[in-house]
Amino acid sequence: MSELTQRQQDLLLSIIREFTKTAEAVGSISLQSKYKLDLSPATIRNEMAALVNLGYLFQKHNSGGRIPTTKGWRFFIESLSTEELNQIDEVTKEKIKEELYGLRPNTKNLIRKAMFELSRLSLNPSVAIIENELYYAGLSEMVNIPEFKEYDNLRRILKLMEDYFTLSEILNKGTSDDEINIIIGEEAENSLFTDYAVIFSEIRVMNSQRGYIAVIGPNRMDYLNIIPAVKYITDTIRYLLSA
Repeated sequence: MSELTQRQQDLLLSIIREFTKTAEAVGSISLQSKYKLDLSPATIRNEMAALVNLGYLFQKHNSGGRIPTTKGWRFFIESLSTEELNQIDEVTKEKIKEELYGLRPNTKNLIRKAMFELSRLSLNPSVAIIENELYYAGLSEMVNIPEFKEYDNLRRILKLMEDYFTLSEILNKGTSDDEINIIIGEEAENSLFTDYAVIFSEIRVMNSQRGYIAVIGPNRMDYLNIIPAVKYITDTIRYLLSA
């Protein structure tokens, strides 16, 4: 049973959805007006304070709004149902599959193209570690992500994406099956990764050692769109390499 009341759960999910859209700390007044909550601003503030005390939200400044913590994001992800995820339309699926099919004879080109398509679908940088090689795509997308408009943040994520050993260490924390894995912030047990999340799945090329297909971005990633994108690209690569 959740430690949260139903009202707190509903409020937390509204805060997370708003923060996902805006990348700005969420206040009680804006939340009430945008989501038409049947609660007074005072009640919302009290419940927000309770969510802070329980570790689901964080308040940077006493007079500022709240942002989700890793615990809050984990609650959000675990609350998602398959029906809520924004599935890729069939036309896009077939187009991607056809383009990747023609690259089957050259595994490296297949992976490179798949990473490009994954980045395009997710609007975040994508990474693959296959047979001790590192592939990535979509670095240009990062300039459109609010968290990476600050030079230090952009430099840190780029450094991380180029670091084969650190990425491997983080991705090896995932399960070794066909499921989608998600690691958020401090769950990676790496100080460089505190503000980031990774959505990934394991893949093997010709039954070789474990490899991974992943999307890396801020904790505030659009999980509803990126989870289906990672699953589709991973499933398609598995199918093409086994056909």
